[in-house]
Amino acid sequence: MHEASLAESILKIALDVAAENHAEKISAVALKLGEMSGVEVEALSFSFDVLKKNTSAENAVLKINRVPITATCNKCGKNFSVRKYNFFCPECDGVLTLKSGRELFVEYVDCD
Repeated sequence: MHEASLAESILKIALDVAAENHAEKISAVALKLGEMSGVEVEALSFSFDVLKKNTSAENAVLKINRVPITATCNKCGKNFSVRKYNFFCPECDGVLTLKSGRELFVEYVDCD
């Protein structure tokens, strides 16, 4: 389960941000998480909740901002939301280039 190692990295980032800002507690950690990131949200949240115990993030909320899959057609140039992992243009059947949906990063850390 790679979600546990992701949660560990996310917590480390949050703790580092808190230390850099001389904060005593972390109230929230927000993530940008693309639909194609391959992350199981429930497993990530569970892992984060287990790992944050006895840290300055013990009461922190993990906020997950989902990013939809979007793409641009290489043939006609139109932009689309990708549905059901169909990476061909619904207008001209051209191949699509991904614009979003693979994101996985800490967007911000709220700390006091």
